[in-house]
Amino acid sequence: MRKKSLLFVDVNQGDSREAQSYFLENGYHVVVHGDYMKTREMLSRGMHGPDLAVFWLSESDQEGYELLARITETGETAVIVLSDDSRLESQLYAYSKGIDELLIRPVPPVLLDAHIEAVLRRTTERKEPAREAGALSVDYEGRIVYLEGKPLPVTAKEFELLLYFMRHRGMTLSRDRILDAVWGFDYFGSYRNVDTLVKKLRAKLSGKYPYIRTVYGIGYCFDVQGEEKK
Repeated sequence: MRKKSLLFVDVNQGDSREAQSYFLENGYHVVVHGDYMKTREMLSRGMHGPDLAVFWLSESDQEGYELLARITETGETAVIVLSDDSRLESQLYAYSKGIDELLIRPVPPVLLDAHIEAVLRRTTERKEPAREAGALSVDYEGRIVYLEGKPLPVTAKEFELLLYFMRHRGMTLSRDRILDAVWGFDYFGSYRNVDTLVKKLRAKLSGKYPYIRTVYGIGYCFDVQGEEKK
């Protein structure tokens, strides 16, 4: 089973140190960011990696709230806020940014773990069970790809890439963004990994289904419009 990936956003970093140790020991993959600007730069590349982001926010931390709003806009990453501001209006403001939960500090790591598990269960249940495009269909829960109604053997990475393409049908996706989505937001590998995986997927789809189009100088675009017009 894939490790759940957590992004801790904590400008003080010391506040999250105990939690970081706890979650690493309990099998999570954890990345800590203590600089809003660097986190924003990562987001601008297309951050689609962490399963959940935890924000340690102090009272009136406007920059922090602006950053978490950018994450919740995509709808792909769950967000929990740990705040030292217990005022009702402050809590309502946080929820207006699209977060999943807010907890008032101090929060013991074991309690935070329970909330993270609960949020991840809810967000997983919201994901679509299946998706279709042209001759392709994907069973999300069973992790099975069908081409013309017949199972298409794919690796785990090929499955994730194809599902990501189908979710962003018609969009031009940069190699940076694809790397973040399929390999993880903290992965710093080569674009060659993207090109190689696309090549393998194209071979399995065969020339009959040229759904993955190269956008030179940028990346790739997945679309089936040409086939649907036939």
